[in-house]
Parts: sequence; structure tokens; C-alpha cells
Amino acid sequence: MDIMLVGGVSPMLRKLSLKLHKEGHKIYVLTGNRNPSHRYEHAFERYDFPYDSASIEEVFRSVNPDVTVLLGAFDGNLIGEDPKKEAIRYAAGLQNILLSWSALEKGRLIYLSSAEVYGNSYQIPVTESVRPVPRGIRPLMLFQGEESCRFYQEQLKKDVLILRVDRLHDVPKDRREAGFGICQRKCLDAFQDGAVSYRKNYKYGLTYMGDAVESIYKLISCEHHEYGLYHISSGKAFSELQIADEIEKHFGKEIDKIDNTLEDQNSVILANDRIKAEFGFKIWCEPEETIEKTLIYMKKHSGRFLDSSHPGWDIGHRIYFKIMQVFGALVPYIENLILFIPFFMLNNRATGSQYFSKIDFYLIYVLLFAVVYGQRQATFSALLAAAGYVFRQMYNKTGIEVVTDYNTYVWIAEIFIVGLVVGYMKDQLNFMKEEKDQEVDFLSERVTDIADINDSNLRVKEGLINQVVNYDYSLGAVYDMVEQLEEDHPAKILFHAIRVIQNAMNCQDVSLYRINKENYARLFGYTSAKAASMGYTVYVPDKEPMCEAFLKQEVYLNRNMDPAYPMMAYCIYEGDSMEMMILLWSLPFERMTIDESNRLLVISKLIQKSVKRSAEYLDLLQNKQYQDGSPALRPDAFEELVNTYHEAGEKNLTEYILLKVVSSEEGLKKAGMVISETLRATDSVGYRNDGNLYILLTSTDKKGCGFVQKNLEKKGICTVISEEMGL
Repeated sequence: MDIMLVGGVSPMLRKLSLKLHKEGHKIYVLTGNRNPSHRYEHAFERYDFPYDSASIEEVFRSVNPDVTVLLGAFDGNLIGEDPKKEAIRYAAGLQNILLSWSALEKGRLIYLSSAEVYGNSYQIPVTESVRPVPRGIRPLMLFQGEESCRFYQEQLKKDVLILRVDRLHDVPKDRREAGFGICQRKCLDAFQDGAVSYRKNYKYGLTYMGDAVESIYKLISCEHHEYGLYHISSGKAFSELQIADEIEKHFGKEIDKIDNTLEDQNSVILANDRIKAEFGFKIWCEPEETIEKTLIYMKKHSGRFLDSSHPGWDIGHRIYFKIMQVFGALVPYIENLILFIPFFMLNNRATGSQYFSKIDFYLIYVLLFAVVYGQRQATFSALLAAAGYVFRQMYNKTGIEVVTDYNTYVWIAEIFIVGLVVGYMKDQLNFMKEEKDQEVDFLSERVTDIADINDSNLRVKEGLINQVVNYDYSLGAVYDMVEQLEEDHPAKILFHAIRVIQNAMNCQDVSLYRINKENYARLFGYTSAKAASMGYTVYVPDKEPMCEAFLKQEVYLNRNMDPAYPMMAYCIYEGDSMEMMILLWSLPFERMTIDESNRLLVISKLIQKSVKRSAEYLDLLQNKQYQDGSPALRPDAFEELVNTYHEAGEKNLTEYILLKVVSSEEGLKKAGMVISETLRATDSVGYRNDGNLYILLTSTDKKGCGFVQKNLEKKGICTVISEEMGL
């Protein structure tokens, strides 16, 4: 295939072009720069045009590529001193490229973005369905690039792919490449300064560059793809503290680890489920291996990563750098001395000439160096010119005559005055330019700081706006809901608590389980089939991730997006024993935050007293027996229990079955004894007002009811489903 790569030199461009070359594809490169300073390996043809050039359309028409890859986040041209100007220039150039490509009516276009577009922090891996919230100039530029590509993808129905690539790690070849990844930068800091800083609450989905290139190639070469957006990531979280620990482990000597942890948290790990399911994804290299290889490479090729002033060099290298430094300082003077020779010869030739005798070549020589280099070189060139003048005068005069001739001193004064004045003006212009550049740099830093502060203020503002907009779910409103629970009938509080949690957490799928002393949880109530998907009975220790959080009395967050577990869960304790657990199943990704987990924690604490009272009442209600010792409940107690479950069932908060026992009057007491031994602790048996014996099977469907009926039939008890409750 003919493949067009659009971007400046970067590690990604090198790796991708190498992969395409090995696979036998013909590679064309649009450098985006008229004067590229790097070599483009494996390129069949190179086009040195800026992205906004009018020649881009001709380039695409000439190449007619099958696949065009826009390096985007990995474009080497985007590493500039002024990110705002770079962003504006790139945005304009990108539109030109997209228009030129779309005119071909052929091929596929792939745009490489990165995890930088996600400005918020996420507790779980971020899927493609989560809309980015970019913070800063560069993330905003990348996101705008995504949106431009998405327009061609959705509105014009072009074959456009957007690939968000997570943070990459690889062994850098020099100091410039070390700036392309967090791992590489930390290794370079440790190698240069013997110290590495870290923030404990910053985590990244570090991905090996080779793995990312393999995934990109699969999307280049595939005939069909199901989606227009994919995340390329290892999906594994790796913190800055882990990076610092690995560097310390493999560095070979002790380094200073500086803890720069702040209160804010930054955790963005892209989920790779989509690309893994469709194309597969294999991890060939872990961050630990890359860190070890990087440090070994840096020690072996230290000259590529350390500057001449670094104290880590041996004495031989330091002497060499000093010599080179002195030679570098002498180069302008050597250049001055060399250029003096032709001017000296011209002056000698012009002295006796009819036409050129009036031209002062020494003055031109001094002015040239004064204008180009300034006062220092002007002084040196004036000294050489004076020496040349005196030497030429001695052709016709003796040394004493030349020295005593006042014209000699006038000429020398003229040369020095002109040279020093022009040189001074040049130095002043240079000083003013440097001062202006420093002021621009200072103001640019101030603008960047102000932009960062503004981003922080915007986040606070958005949080406050959300609190105002979602006032219905504020803690004050939640407290009002909890107060209403206190006024409810004790038998109904548990079911009403489910609705309170559903409304306060704005989650449609909520379930509540009661836990016995053996740590078996029995489903009590739920708001949807999805909320009951964990089953009617759960042995809590078998659910290790949840149980681990419960034992720490923390809110469980489903960070791995395991469909068998809820998105969020919390366990209410009574003393040291687990009493009940609340499961939330359908929270969106952007709400998997510390704020939301704290909200669930506060709500659970607020309703704990009411829920405890309700549970105690239900237990007491189920223990009201006949005075003759029968395990069957009295009619008043059993009727209240049935009505409570019937009302909850009508609100789709629970599922139950009411069975009527078919038996003679003489056998009812005996039947009650047998039934109570067969049923679960959460089920009840009792008499209703019609005098018949009934069985209440809680959290049970017709299938589960069938098993109970069969077990009772084996013991000689026949039952039928009651028709009064509409079951």
C-alpha cells in the first residue's frame, strides 16, 4: 500500500515507518517544515511543505495514498516555545490537510490523539464513550483535531479513524527523545541530577510504544472496522511513585526521591476493551523493563544525555569540554584574523590605484565586524587595521616618521571611534532584543500560569454549578429524605430507603442485601433486573474485591469494569458485623469519583439508624408466634408482613411468592413445624384472617418457588400459589 505519514520527526514516526517498511509498504512523508533538520528513514519520498501550504492538495493528488496517518499528538513539529501559536498554526494546517485528503474520494485517514484530552481524574479506566474535557492549550488543540476528523467521519461518511493513545514508554536515543514520555523524563532527571520527583496520586496507563505501533498497524491494514474511535492502552495503572521506585531499584546508586504530592488527584487510564475485543492487544514490554533498559542505555551513551557542564563527567571529558569551550570562544577572533588578510591585500592594492585610492578598506573591515558582532570584535578589528595601516606606511617611511606623524593618530582615532560607536549601538540593539525576549518569555509564563489558574477556577466553578443544578440531590435534600424515613412505618423503611438511595445517587439500578452472621447476603429489595443480577443469595467473602473494601469500611469502586460487580457498593455495619450492603450498578464513568463515593458514604450513614430500626422491627414481626408454641405467625403480624411486601412488589422494589398450604385443620400445627424447618431465615409462615396457613417466600421468583414446593411435597405438604395477590 501507499501510505502517507504526516508529521515531524519523533520516536512514534520512526517506529511506525520502520514497521511499515518491514511489512513492504511504500512510505511517503509530509514533514510540515520547509527546512527539516532531521533525516527521515525508510521514506520513499519526502515533501517539505508546511501544513497550510497551497501545495498540499497537489501532494495528495500526486501520491494518492491508500492510508494517511496524521501523527497529531506525536508530531515532532508541535514541540515549540509558544504553544498558543503552534496550536493556531496546526489547527489551520489540519483543515488544509483534511480538505486536500477528502478531495481524493479514496483511502482511509487515521488521526493519532492521546490521553491528554482527558483533563479530569477518573477512578476507573476511561472508555471511548466518555467525552473528553480538555484542560490547557495542547489538549484543547488535540481535541479540536478529533472534532474536525469526526466531522468528516460522521457528516461526510469518510473512512476516518481516531486513535487515542495512552502515555507511552520506550528507550530514548537522546535527550530530545527523553522528553516524549513520563518514564523517559523521570529517568533523565535521575541520570542528570541524581534526584527524581513524584506525586503519589498521579497515575498513568503506561503503554509500550511497540505495542501501540502494532495496534496502529492493525488498523492501517484492516479491511473493516466496527468503530470510528479506539483507545490504545495497556489498561494498567502505574503511578509516579512506582516509576520513582523502579528508577531507584535499577539506578545502581542511591538517588533522592522528592515527594511533590498535592491534594489534587490525576488518574487517567484508557480502557482497551474495544480494540482488544476486535483486533487483540498483547503487552510485550512492561514499564519496569523499559526503565531498566533506559538507565543502562543512558550510562552507556552518556554523551547524548549530559551537557558539558554536568559534574558527573570524568577529568578527561572535562578537559576536552574546556578546550572546546575555549576554542569556541576564540573562533570569532580567528575568523576576524583570517578576514583581515584579504582586506590588508585590498588596501595595499588600492593605495597606488587611480580609482580606488580614496576607498578606505580598513574602515569597511572594522564597520563589518562592528555591525555583525558588536564592540568587542570592533575593537579587535580596529587594532588589526591600525597594525596594517602602520605596516603599510612603513613601506615609504621609517618607523620613527610613521610614529611621529600626527595623521597616523588621526586615522587610528577615526577607526576606533567609528568602530566603537557602531559596535556600541549593535550591543545596545542586542541588549534591547534580549530584554524584550526575556520580557516576552516572562509574560508568556505569566499567561501560562494565569491559564492554569483559570482552568482550576473553571473546575471549581463547574463543581459549584453542578451542585446548584443538582440541588435535588444535594446533602441538604438527602437529609430531608432521611427525615421522612423516620416518619415511615418501620416495616416499610427498608423499601423506602432503596428509593432514597436511587434518587439521591441518581442511579436507576440499586439493590439492597441483608447479611446474616455467616456472611451470607440475601437480596431484600432492588429497582431493576440489572440491580438483582448478582443473585438472590451471595456469600460475601467470595466477592473478594468487595469484601476487601467492606472490611476496611470503605466504598467499593469497580475500577476494572468487571460486569459481574456493581459500579459502587457500601456495607453498613452493626458493631463489628456486616448488617447490609448497598449496590449501585449503572453509574456513568464521569461520576466514578471520590465526590460520588463520599456521597454514598454520607447517605448510608444518614439512613443507618432508620434502616437498623426497620430491620429490627421486621425480625421482631417474624418472631411473633402463637401462644401454643407454633412457629406460624399470628394473623395480625402475618397480614402486616404480606401487605408490606405486596406494596413493595407493586413499586417493583422486590419479588415474592405467597403460597397457600392445602391441609386439614388437625394437620396445620404439624405442617407449620415442618415448613419452618424447611424455609430460609428470610421466609415466613403464618395464618391469615381466613384461617388458612400461608408461606411468604421473599426475593423469590416462580422458578425458585417450584423448588420449595417440591421439597414440601416430599414431606407430605401440598401448596398452591395464592391467587389473591395476583401471582
